[in-house]
Amino acid sequence: MTTLPEITGLSRGARFFRADLHIHSVAGSHDVKDPAATPEAIVTTAAQEGLKIIAVTDHNEIHGVAAALAAAATADIFVVPAVELSTSEGHLLCYLPTHESLQRFHGQLTIVDRGTPNSRCQNSILDCL
Repeated sequence: MTTLPEITGLSRGARFFRADLHIHSVAGSHDVKDPAATPEAIVTTAAQEGLKIIAVTDHNEIHGVAAALAAAATADIFVVPAVELSTSEGHLLCYLPTHESLQRFHGQLTIVDRGTPNSRCQNSILDCL
């Protein structure tokens, strides 16, 4: 019979990190009313809370991603370039490997009513995928 210490003593090849991959900022999400919720402040708070990986996923906008990436350069935290799209079929969280690829992806979308509570992506989820 295998015991728990024997199992936990084995190399698993995996590492576990504290993460939050769905954070909204004042830089892009209309529903964030706290002016202190800047991408820079989010990175600082995440680092203070012991998070190692985060994603600023503002609704339909990517303005805060560059600021979060810049702030993370001096913190012990990894920022995943991301956006949350509000489509007619529901919300879609999109994570890209680089800021440049996020910009290219976002540039191909049709976003209407920017900066308002009605902001939405006109592309279907299937088209986004």
